[in-house]
Amino acid sequence: MNYWKLFTKLLDDNIAVDLVALLAYWYSHQQMCVRWKTVLSGLFLLGNGTRQGGILSPHLFSRYVRELLEGIISSNVGCNIGGKFFNTLAYADDMVLLASWFALQKLLTSCLS
Repeated sequence: MNYWKLFTKLLDDNIAVDLVALLAYWYSHQQMCVRWKTVLSGLFLLGNGTRQGGILSPHLFSRYVRELLEGIISSNVGCNIGGKFFNTLAYADDMVLLASWFALQKLLTSCLS
């Protein structure tokens, strides 16, 4: 997830500029280290993604992928059950595309555009 694309989307949704600026500051100054057993790595900056376990993370991620999911859902490609198409399962930061091999290629292509 590209932070700056997310912040642009939030501004497009008329989220207060001050709130977006605060999020931009937090996310552009995040530092992380890795622990392996009892050893800690040095700190490094994060450039993408949402905070693991962060209370805003599911909301920010769902806003980031909204147009992508709308495009997939409206494509009418996927598993047809009783005349309704089911083509994606999305929860938190996980997504699954549901389709035959041929239809799956169409869904993947639509994700790239």
